[in-house]
Amino acid sequence: MLNKNLWKTITPLIMLIFVLITSCTTSVKLAVKRPPNLNTAGIKRIAVMPFEASNAGINREIAQYAASVATNKIQALNYFTLVDPSEIERLKRNNQNIENYIDAQFIGRITRINIENETQKGSYKNKDGETVYYTDYTTNVEIEFNYSFVLARDSRIIGPVSKRQSNSSSSRDSYPFPSILLRAIIDEQLMYLGRDIAPYTVFETRTFAEEKTKDKDLKTEMKNTLTHVKAGNYKQALESYLDIYNRYKNIAAAENASILYEMFGETQTAANLMQTAFNDTGNPRARNTLARLNKILQDQAVLASDYGDTRDHAKKTADFASEEIQKYLPKNARVWIYNDSGNNHMAVAVVDNITSDFIRKGIRIVDRQNAALINAEQKLNVSGFISDNDFISIGNAVGANTIVVIGISGTGSMRRLQVRVLDIEKSVPIMQSDTSEKWKI
Repeated sequence: MLNKNLWKTITPLIMLIFVLITSCTTSVKLAVKRPPNLNTAGIKRIAVMPFEASNAGINREIAQYAASVATNKIQALNYFTLVDPSEIERLKRNNQNIENYIDAQFIGRITRINIENETQKGSYKNKDGETVYYTDYTTNVEIEFNYSFVLARDSRIIGPVSKRQSNSSSSRDSYPFPSILLRAIIDEQLMYLGRDIAPYTVFETRTFAEEKTKDKDLKTEMKNTLTHVKAGNYKQALESYLDIYNRYKNIAAAENASILYEMFGETQTAANLMQTAFNDTGNPRARNTLARLNKILQDQAVLASDYGDTRDHAKKTADFASEEIQKYLPKNARVWIYNDSGNNHMAVAVVDNITSDFIRKGIRIVDRQNAALINAEQKLNVSGFISDNDFISIGNAVGANTIVVIGISGTGSMRRLQVRVLDIEKSVPIMQSDTSEKWKI
């Protein structure tokens, strides 16, 4: 049965680009979005650091060139926010936390450069019959380098991606410059840097199958349906291919119908059809098409879960915390949100995000400009240990019936958001965050 909403919901993820019609085949090109080869989910702010190399002349020169090419390639992606690497180097020299400024450093290393020169003498007869002697000067180069991300929060390395390539050139004047050959390798190897670090789009060709059968009726139906494809009557063609498959269990009709489903962004429906075709026929063509479609669906799931959310990690955790807290708030809650981690910038950001979310949803918040609250919080901040009785006493004084205590524990990969909710009227805790991954910040 054809999906009634199919023609109203053509998704931009996989869209029809154009139809190629030749004397032999009919094909369509589809734009397919894929996740990067490296898991860069959550990385948005980066600094492209100088590539590392020995101080020897050519190595240093090529390292600088590689960093420049990488910077230009990454900037052209328009996906990351680039931070000046000199600022990050200054912060590190002063032992300051770089996590406030970037999510990761993009680093590269020139691990080996080899240069060899060789000559080869020869001769030939010119048009006057004279012998001409010559020397060919050849420069051979080989370079190995790699690049990776270093996360700011815990120095974890994502990568590396390793590259190795050789190049050579000859001249009868003198040895070709090795730096030119090495730069050409860098240009070639970094051409598709974007595919390693950011979501990207490729164009894939789908060719409609033409059934070569002795069944004249089937052959005529398949030919007529392909005519609809060539004319751009895709809805009619899809309905016809589905009907042919249902009556003949013809694998070519199923393949062609799955292509049309893909064109309309219905990849899951295409996969379901090919799964049915494989179950019905056991045909390896159905299995191969199904494997390709499932890979696209897996990529779509990764893109949606890891790259579809543009919030930074702290904002995601704060939003999650806000949703969890609201599950436990009493009716007519009057909430005092207390930052138990002082001037910690992440704790301040979490408190601000939760406060903003509560206000948007109509949850009453104790006015932070309340003089009594300001004085009470100042006393708590200098008193050290704070008991539940202290919170309850202040909460009663400022008109709150619920207290949300926000704190940050641990460092780096072990850092977590701690949330505790107290019911003032009942004088009992009603919610406490745990140590699971969802509270990481």
